[in-house]
Amino acid sequence: MKLLVITQKVDEDDQLLGFFAEWLKRFSKKFDKLTVLCLEKGKYDLPSNIEIISLGKDRGAGKLKLLSTFYFLLSTRYSDYDAVFVHMNPIWVVLGGLYWRLTGKKIFFWYTHKAITLKLRLAEKLADVIFTASKESFRLTSKKVIITGHGIDTRLFQPSEKLKVKSEKLMILSVGRIAPVKNYETLVEAAKILKDEGVDFSVTMVGEVALDSDIRYLASLKLKIKSLKLEGNFSFVGKVNHSDLPQYYQSNDIFIHLSKTGSLDKTILEAMACGMNVLSSNDASRSFLPANLIFEENDPVNLADKITAVKDTTIDADIREYVVKYHGLGKLIDKLSKKILES
Repeated sequence: MKLLVITQKVDEDDQLLGFFAEWLKRFSKKFDKLTVLCLEKGKYDLPSNIEIISLGKDRGAGKLKLLSTFYFLLSTRYSDYDAVFVHMNPIWVVLGGLYWRLTGKKIFFWYTHKAITLKLRLAEKLADVIFTASKESFRLTSKKVIITGHGIDTRLFQPSEKLKVKSEKLMILSVGRIAPVKNYETLVEAAKILKDEGVDFSVTMVGEVALDSDIRYLASLKLKIKSLKLEGNFSFVGKVNHSDLPQYYQSNDIFIHLSKTGSLDKTILEAMACGMNVLSSNDASRSFLPANLIFEENDPVNLADKITAVKDTTIDADIREYVVKYHGLGKLIDKLSKKILES
Protein backbone atom coordinates (compact mmCIF):
# COMPACT_ATOMS: atom_id res chain seq x y z
CA MET A 1 0.00 0.00 0.00
CA LYS A 2 1.09 3.57 -0.74
CA LEU A 3 0.35 6.18 1.94
CA LEU A 4 0.04 9.96 1.75
CA VAL A 5 1.18 11.57 5.01
CA ILE A 6 0.42 15.21 5.85
CA THR A 7 2.28 16.85 8.72
CA GLN A 8 3.48 20.26 9.84
CA LYS A 9 7.25 19.77 9.62
CA VAL A 10 9.84 17.13 8.80
CA ASP A 11 13.00 18.09 10.67
CA GLU A 12 14.73 15.65 12.98
CA ASP A 13 16.38 18.52 14.88
CA ASP A 14 13.13 20.27 15.76
CA GLN A 15 12.48 20.09 19.51
CA LEU A 16 8.70 19.74 19.24
CA LEU A 17 8.29 17.84 15.97
CA GLY A 18 11.64 16.10 15.51
CA PHE A 19 10.14 12.83 16.71
CA PHE A 20 8.04 12.54 13.54
CA ALA A 21 11.09 11.69 11.41
CA GLU A 22 11.38 8.45 13.39
CA TRP A 23 7.66 7.79 12.85
CA LEU A 24 8.27 8.03 9.10
CA LYS A 25 11.21 5.62 9.30
CA ARG A 26 9.03 3.08 11.10
CA PHE A 27 6.12 3.63 8.69
CA SER A 28 8.46 3.05 5.73
CA LYS A 29 8.85 -0.57 6.81
CA LYS A 30 5.08 -1.10 6.72
CA PHE A 31 4.17 0.59 3.43
CA ASP A 32 5.48 0.35 -0.12
CA LYS A 33 5.78 4.11 -0.47
CA LEU A 34 5.25 7.22 1.66
CA THR A 35 4.56 10.58 0.05
CA VAL A 36 4.87 13.23 2.74
CA LEU A 37 3.41 16.71 2.37
CA CYS A 38 4.62 19.18 4.98
CA LEU A 39 4.46 22.92 5.50
CA GLU A 40 8.23 23.02 5.88
CA LYS A 41 11.18 20.67 5.86
CA GLY A 42 14.61 20.77 7.47
CA LYS A 43 17.18 18.11 8.28
CA TYR A 44 16.31 14.44 7.79
CA ASP A 45 17.85 11.14 6.68
CA LEU A 46 15.04 8.85 5.58
CA PRO A 47 14.67 5.61 3.58
CA SER A 48 14.43 5.74 -0.21
CA ASN A 49 10.72 4.86 -0.31
CA ILE A 50 9.86 8.16 1.41
CA GLU A 51 9.39 11.33 -0.65
CA ILE A 52 9.25 14.62 1.27
CA ILE A 53 7.47 17.51 -0.43
CA SER A 54 7.33 20.93 1.21
CA LEU A 55 4.27 23.08 0.50
CA GLY A 56 6.56 26.09 0.77
CA LYS A 57 6.31 27.71 4.18
CA ASP A 58 10.07 27.26 4.57
CA ARG A 59 10.47 29.26 1.33
CA GLY A 60 8.20 32.08 2.51
CA ALA A 61 5.01 30.99 0.73
CA GLY A 62 1.81 32.68 1.90
CA LYS A 63 -1.46 30.94 2.77
CA LEU A 64 -2.91 31.23 -0.73
CA LYS A 65 0.21 29.71 -2.29
CA LEU A 66 0.25 26.91 0.31
CA LEU A 67 -3.37 26.10 -0.46
CA SER A 68 -2.96 26.10 -4.25
CA THR A 69 0.13 23.88 -3.98
CA PHE A 70 -1.77 21.50 -1.70
CA TYR A 71 -4.64 21.05 -4.17
CA PHE A 72 -2.27 20.79 -7.12
CA LEU A 73 -0.36 17.96 -5.45
CA LEU A 74 -3.52 16.13 -4.38
CA SER A 75 -4.77 15.96 -7.94
CA THR A 76 -1.50 15.42 -9.81
CA ARG A 77 -0.22 12.83 -7.31
CA TYR A 78 -3.52 10.92 -7.20
CA SER A 79 -1.93 7.60 -8.22
CA ASP A 80 0.92 7.95 -5.70
CA TYR A 81 -1.22 7.04 -2.69
CA ASP A 82 -4.02 4.69 -1.65
CA ALA A 83 -4.90 6.20 1.74
CA VAL A 84 -4.20 9.37 3.73
CA PHE A 85 -2.74 9.86 7.22
CA VAL A 86 -3.07 13.40 8.60
CA HIS A 87 -0.96 14.22 11.64
CA MET A 88 -2.47 16.63 14.20
CA ASN A 89 -3.80 19.54 12.13
CA PRO A 90 -7.53 19.12 11.36
CA ILE A 91 -7.51 21.81 8.66
CA TRP A 92 -5.95 19.40 6.15
CA VAL A 93 -8.76 16.89 6.73
CA VAL A 94 -11.26 19.70 6.18
CA LEU A 95 -9.55 20.99 3.02
CA GLY A 96 -8.90 17.61 1.44
CA GLY A 97 -11.66 15.49 2.93
CA LEU A 98 -14.33 15.84 0.25
CA TYR A 99 -11.83 15.19 -2.54
CA TRP A 100 -10.49 12.10 -0.81
CA ARG A 101 -13.96 10.76 -0.14
CA LEU A 102 -15.04 11.32 -3.74
CA THR A 103 -11.93 9.54 -4.99
CA GLY A 104 -12.21 6.62 -2.56
CA LYS A 105 -9.19 7.40 -0.39
CA LYS A 106 -9.64 6.45 3.29
CA ILE A 107 -8.73 9.23 5.73
CA PHE A 108 -6.86 8.45 8.96
CA PHE A 109 -6.39 11.32 11.41
CA TRP A 110 -4.09 11.58 14.45
CA TYR A 111 -5.06 14.23 17.03
CA THR A 112 -4.02 14.83 20.66
CA HIS A 113 -5.39 18.01 22.24
CA LYS A 114 -8.32 18.92 24.47
CA ALA A 115 -9.40 21.83 22.24
CA ILE A 116 -12.68 21.34 20.35
CA THR A 117 -12.88 23.70 17.39
CA LEU A 118 -15.14 23.98 14.36
CA LYS A 119 -12.28 22.61 12.24
CA LEU A 120 -12.05 19.59 14.51
CA ARG A 121 -15.80 18.96 14.35
CA LEU A 122 -15.67 19.05 10.55
CA ALA A 123 -12.59 16.82 10.47
CA GLU A 124 -14.37 14.27 12.66
CA LYS A 125 -17.20 14.07 10.11
CA LEU A 126 -14.83 13.61 7.17
CA ALA A 127 -12.26 11.21 8.66
CA ASP A 128 -12.77 7.45 8.49
CA VAL A 129 -10.66 6.69 11.58
CA ILE A 130 -9.32 8.97 14.34
CA PHE A 131 -6.29 7.93 16.38
CA THR A 132 -5.48 9.56 19.72
CA ALA A 133 -3.10 8.92 22.62
CA SER A 134 -5.61 8.85 25.49
CA LYS A 135 -9.29 9.46 26.20
CA GLU A 136 -8.42 12.98 27.38
CA SER A 137 -6.62 13.73 24.10
CA PHE A 138 -9.75 13.73 21.89
CA ARG A 139 -12.83 15.14 23.59
CA LEU A 140 -15.45 14.87 20.88
CA THR A 141 -17.75 11.88 21.23
CA SER A 142 -17.14 9.72 18.17
CA LYS A 143 -17.32 6.05 17.27
CA LYS A 144 -14.37 6.63 14.94
CA VAL A 145 -11.87 7.15 17.77
CA ILE A 146 -9.20 4.55 18.53
CA ILE A 147 -7.01 5.11 21.61
CA THR A 148 -3.48 3.97 20.80
CA GLY A 149 -1.13 5.50 23.36
CA HIS A 150 1.70 7.86 22.43
CA GLY A 151 4.80 6.84 20.48
CA ILE A 152 7.89 7.27 22.66
CA ASP A 153 11.19 6.03 21.25
CA THR A 154 12.34 4.19 24.37
CA ARG A 155 15.68 3.36 22.77
CA LEU A 156 16.44 7.08 22.59
CA PHE A 157 14.70 8.01 25.83
CA GLN A 158 16.21 5.71 28.45
CA PRO A 159 18.03 6.07 31.79
CA SER A 160 21.76 6.84 31.83
CA GLU A 161 23.83 6.11 34.93
CA LYS A 162 26.70 7.99 33.30
CA LEU A 163 24.77 11.28 33.33
CA LYS A 164 22.95 10.76 36.62
CA VAL A 165 25.51 12.41 38.89
CA LYS A 166 24.50 12.47 42.54
CA SER A 167 24.50 16.03 43.81
CA GLU A 168 23.42 17.73 46.99
CA LYS A 169 21.60 20.26 44.84
CA LEU A 170 18.11 19.25 43.75
CA MET A 171 17.93 19.53 39.95
CA ILE A 172 14.46 20.33 38.64
CA LEU A 173 13.54 20.19 34.95
CA SER A 174 10.68 21.38 32.77
CA VAL A 175 10.48 20.81 29.01
CA GLY A 176 8.03 22.39 26.58
CA ARG A 177 7.12 25.48 24.64
CA ILE A 178 7.29 28.62 26.75
CA ALA A 179 3.63 29.69 26.68
CA PRO A 180 0.87 30.68 29.13
CA VAL A 181 -0.85 27.28 28.75
CA LYS A 182 2.24 25.69 30.32
CA ASN A 183 1.54 27.53 33.61
CA TYR A 184 5.18 28.11 34.55
CA GLU A 185 4.35 30.89 37.02
CA THR A 186 3.19 28.18 39.45
CA LEU A 187 6.67 26.65 39.30
CA VAL A 188 8.29 30.04 39.90
CA GLU A 189 6.14 30.63 42.99
CA ALA A 190 6.87 27.10 44.26
CA ALA A 191 10.58 27.79 43.77
CA LYS A 192 10.30 30.83 46.04
CA ILE A 193 8.78 28.63 48.75
CA LEU A 194 11.60 26.08 48.37
CA LYS A 195 14.23 28.80 48.64
CA ASP A 196 12.60 30.26 51.76
CA GLU A 197 12.68 26.75 53.25
CA GLY A 198 16.43 26.50 52.61
CA VAL A 199 16.30 23.91 49.80
CA ASP A 200 19.34 24.01 47.50
CA PHE A 201 17.99 23.61 43.97
CA SER A 202 18.20 24.62 40.33
CA VAL A 203 15.45 24.79 37.69
CA THR A 204 16.30 24.16 34.04
CA MET A 205 13.69 25.32 31.52
CA VAL A 206 14.01 23.71 28.10
CA GLY A 207 11.84 25.16 25.35
CA GLU A 208 11.37 28.00 22.91
CA VAL A 209 8.78 30.69 22.30
CA ALA A 210 6.72 30.48 19.11
CA LEU A 211 4.28 33.39 19.18
CA ASP A 212 4.51 37.09 20.01
CA SER A 213 2.31 36.45 23.04
CA ASP A 214 4.79 33.78 24.16
CA ILE A 215 7.64 36.30 23.97
CA ARG A 216 5.71 38.61 26.28
CA TYR A 217 4.95 35.68 28.59
CA LEU A 218 8.65 34.74 28.80
CA ALA A 219 9.52 38.35 29.63
CA SER A 220 6.91 38.38 32.41
CA LEU A 221 8.27 35.11 33.81
CA LYS A 222 11.82 36.44 33.90
CA LEU A 223 10.59 39.64 35.57
CA LYS A 224 8.79 37.58 38.20
CA ILE A 225 11.91 35.48 38.79
CA LYS A 226 13.97 38.64 39.21
CA SER A 227 11.48 40.21 41.61
CA LEU A 228 11.56 37.07 43.77
CA LYS A 229 15.39 37.02 43.69
CA LEU A 230 15.48 33.60 42.01
CA GLU A 231 17.77 34.45 39.07
CA GLY A 232 20.48 32.18 40.43
CA ASN A 233 18.07 29.25 40.56
CA PHE A 234 16.61 29.41 37.03
CA SER A 235 18.25 28.64 33.71
CA PHE A 236 16.43 29.10 30.37
CA VAL A 237 18.06 26.83 27.80
CA GLY A 238 15.82 27.67 24.84
CA LYS A 239 15.33 25.34 21.88
CA VAL A 240 17.05 21.95 22.03
CA ASN A 241 17.40 19.45 19.18
CA HIS A 242 15.11 16.46 19.62
CA SER A 243 18.05 14.02 19.74
CA ASP A 244 19.66 16.07 22.54
CA LEU A 245 16.61 16.05 24.82
CA PRO A 246 17.40 12.74 26.58
CA GLN A 247 20.52 14.14 28.26
CA TYR A 248 18.41 16.75 30.05
CA TYR A 249 16.01 14.12 31.38
CA GLN A 250 18.90 11.81 32.29
CA SER A 251 20.90 14.41 34.24
CA ASN A 252 18.12 16.00 36.33
CA ASP A 253 16.20 14.72 39.36
CA ILE A 254 12.54 15.80 39.11
CA PHE A 255 10.45 16.64 36.06
CA ILE A 256 7.66 19.16 36.65
CA HIS A 257 4.68 19.01 34.32
CA LEU A 258 2.29 21.96 34.63
CA SER A 259 0.64 22.03 31.21
CA LYS A 260 -3.06 22.94 31.02
CA THR A 261 -3.54 21.29 27.63
CA GLY A 262 -5.58 18.54 29.29
CA SER A 263 -4.26 15.99 26.82
CA LEU A 264 -1.46 13.52 27.48
CA ASP A 265 1.81 15.32 26.72
CA LYS A 266 4.80 13.48 25.30
CA THR A 267 7.28 15.27 27.55
CA ILE A 268 6.14 13.62 30.76
CA LEU A 269 6.34 10.20 29.09
CA GLU A 270 9.83 10.97 27.79
CA ALA A 271 10.89 11.92 31.32
CA MET A 272 9.40 8.71 32.71
CA ALA A 273 11.14 6.65 30.01
CA CYS A 274 14.42 8.20 31.15
CA GLY A 275 13.75 7.08 34.72
CA MET A 276 12.95 10.47 36.26
CA ASN A 277 10.72 11.22 39.20
CA VAL A 278 7.82 13.23 37.77
CA LEU A 279 5.20 15.55 39.25
CA SER A 280 2.14 16.63 37.26
CA SER A 281 -1.04 18.67 37.60
CA ASN A 282 -2.35 17.65 34.17
CA ASP A 283 -5.75 15.94 34.00
CA ALA A 284 -4.49 13.11 31.80
CA SER A 285 -1.70 12.23 34.25
CA ARG A 286 -4.16 11.28 36.98
CA SER A 287 -5.07 8.08 35.14
CA PHE A 288 -1.59 6.57 35.47
CA LEU A 289 0.41 8.41 38.16
CA PRO A 290 0.03 7.61 41.88
CA ALA A 291 -1.50 10.32 44.07
CA ASN A 292 1.85 11.33 45.59
CA LEU A 293 3.06 12.45 42.12
CA ILE A 294 0.00 14.63 41.41
CA PHE A 295 -0.25 18.25 42.59
CA GLU A 296 -3.15 20.66 42.34
CA GLU A 297 -3.23 23.04 39.38
CA ASN A 298 -2.27 26.67 40.18
CA ASP A 299 -1.22 25.67 43.70
CA PRO A 300 2.48 26.50 44.30
CA VAL A 301 2.27 25.52 47.98
CA ASN A 302 1.08 22.03 47.07
CA LEU A 303 3.74 21.77 44.36
CA ALA A 304 6.51 22.80 46.77
CA ASP A 305 5.25 20.25 49.31
CA LYS A 306 5.25 17.49 46.67
CA ILE A 307 8.78 18.37 45.52
CA THR A 308 10.01 18.21 49.12
CA ALA A 309 8.23 14.89 49.67
CA VAL A 310 9.65 13.10 46.62
CA LYS A 311 13.12 14.63 46.28
CA ASP A 312 14.83 11.93 48.31
CA THR A 313 12.66 8.98 47.29
CA THR A 314 13.79 6.09 45.11
CA ILE A 315 12.47 6.14 41.57
CA ASP A 316 9.97 3.36 40.90
CA ALA A 317 11.14 1.11 38.03
CA ASP A 318 7.49 0.77 37.00
CA ILE A 319 7.59 4.42 35.85
CA ARG A 320 9.65 3.50 32.78
CA GLU A 321 7.92 0.17 32.26
CA TYR A 322 4.57 1.92 31.99
CA VAL A 323 5.86 3.92 29.03
CA VAL A 324 7.44 0.87 27.38
CA LYS A 325 4.25 -1.16 27.75
CA TYR A 326 1.62 1.41 26.78
CA HIS A 327 3.41 4.15 24.82
CA GLY A 328 6.34 2.54 23.01
CA LEU A 329 6.86 3.79 19.46
CA GLY A 330 7.11 0.32 17.92
CA LYS A 331 3.74 -0.70 19.34
CA LEU A 332 2.12 2.54 18.20
CA ILE A 333 3.33 2.22 14.61
CA ASP A 334 2.16 -1.40 14.56
CA LYS A 335 -1.34 -0.34 15.68
CA LEU A 336 -1.60 2.53 13.22
CA SER A 337 -0.23 0.56 10.29
CA LYS A 338 -2.41 -2.46 10.91
CA LYS A 339 -5.57 -0.36 10.94
CA ILE A 340 -4.59 1.55 7.80
CA LEU A 341 -3.59 -1.60 5.91
CA GLU A 342 -6.90 -3.25 6.82
CA SER A 343 -8.67 -0.54 4.86
